[in-house]
Amino acid sequence: MIRSIFAKILIWFWLSMFLVVLSVVAISIASGVEPEGRRWLSHVLDLYGSSAVDFYTHGGAPKLDQFLDDIQKSSGVQAALLDPQGNEVSGRGIPRAANAVLSEARATGHTQFRTRFQWSGAAVVPTANGNFIFVAQIHPLRGYWRQFDLSVLLLRLSVGLLAAGLLSYLLARHIGKPIRAMQTAAGRIAHGDLTVRTSPAIQPRADELADLARDFDRMAEHIQSLLQQQKELLGDISHELRSPLTRLTVSLELARRGDPDAFEQMQSDLERLDALIGRILTLTRLEAGGARFTEAEFNLRTILEGVAEDARVEGKREDKIIVLSQADDCWTKGDANLLRSCFENVIRNAVRYTRPRTGVEVSLALHDAAAPRALVRVADRGPGVPPEALPRLFEPFFRVEESRDPAAGGTGLGLSIAQKVAALHGGTIQARNREGGGLEIDIVIPARRSSSETHEK
Repeated sequence: MIRSIFAKILIWFWLSMFLVVLSVVAISIASGVEPEGRRWLSHVLDLYGSSAVDFYTHGGAPKLDQFLDDIQKSSGVQAALLDPQGNEVSGRGIPRAANAVLSEARATGHTQFRTRFQWSGAAVVPTANGNFIFVAQIHPLRGYWRQFDLSVLLLRLSVGLLAAGLLSYLLARHIGKPIRAMQTAAGRIAHGDLTVRTSPAIQPRADELADLARDFDRMAEHIQSLLQQQKELLGDISHELRSPLTRLTVSLELARRGDPDAFEQMQSDLERLDALIGRILTLTRLEAGGARFTEAEFNLRTILEGVAEDARVEGKREDKIIVLSQADDCWTKGDANLLRSCFENVIRNAVRYTRPRTGVEVSLALHDAAAPRALVRVADRGPGVPPEALPRLFEPFFRVEESRDPAAGGTGLGLSIAQKVAALHGGTIQARNREGGGLEIDIVIPARRSSSETHEK
């Protein structure tokens, strides 16, 4: 069994073109039989008839028989000659297929012929003693092949097959080359080389195989990006875990020496470590699609008011206020706990970075359009984010350089979790700097004005 796609394409195309060549030859032969018969009968029948009459009148029946034998051997013509009285003088008998044209020739007095399954003709030869009739028939294929040069036919077939083989080879190579390039690239990727690309190897071409090669390259780039993100994530996790573990080691040594404050520090680090691991697990489940998703109908306003109230208590310690400027009724379907976590991460992040004695503005507005959506906007009066850092703000463990201190900057997972939760509910989250300082984050979630509209959906 042939496994190579190149060999399969070559053989199938070659066989196809071989059959085409044979079909063309067969059609040419078949279509050329009748015209050839008409030309032969119209130009040669009268000549054969005149020659037969001459041989008979000057040499008698023996000369006529010799002539008829010669034309039968050379051209495959089976013939007979009738004298003016209608007697068959050759002694061979009238060819059976020529009876019809013989009757027509007698009736009209002119040469008649037919080219059907068998060629037949009756040539009227006038003489001083009356009209002789030369009657002949020939098998068309036999006559055609007698006139056709077999060597020419074989030469044409050979040239056609060689041309078909060459074209099939070029076509198979043209199709098989990008497939082989992708096969080679796939093998290198399987061995860990994620930098390989197939497009440069098959340029220039603009067909479906080129599109497939570009899609293959995009897949390789995506895999490379995912693995790079995984490596960075593992590095960030290791970095985040190292600090509390180091402090725990120091606190443990201090506790052994009798320092009473060491136990409080150990408790604080353990709580921080537990919170970090919990957030990592949450992010992992969200990215893998394995997070528990309890779908229910609820009002986003209720959730946001509860999160804002909790944030007010946290902000009082630094004289920070949380203002819920607008809160429309926005009903949606989803997991209330996950969305609460999304809003809480964003609002607590704003409370953490807004300056003392400033406020965090929170609003919930329903935008009625072709696809109604709830817009949750959280704006602080903190230092903002450098423009080049905005695209990376929702990456896991990313923190602006000035806030690398875990005590001030958190774990760097809150906004990433918020983005995953919003996407899980068919929404989006975006961040931008405010005029006059601060950061503004918009969370958009599909919603309706009332629960009845949600049911109707």
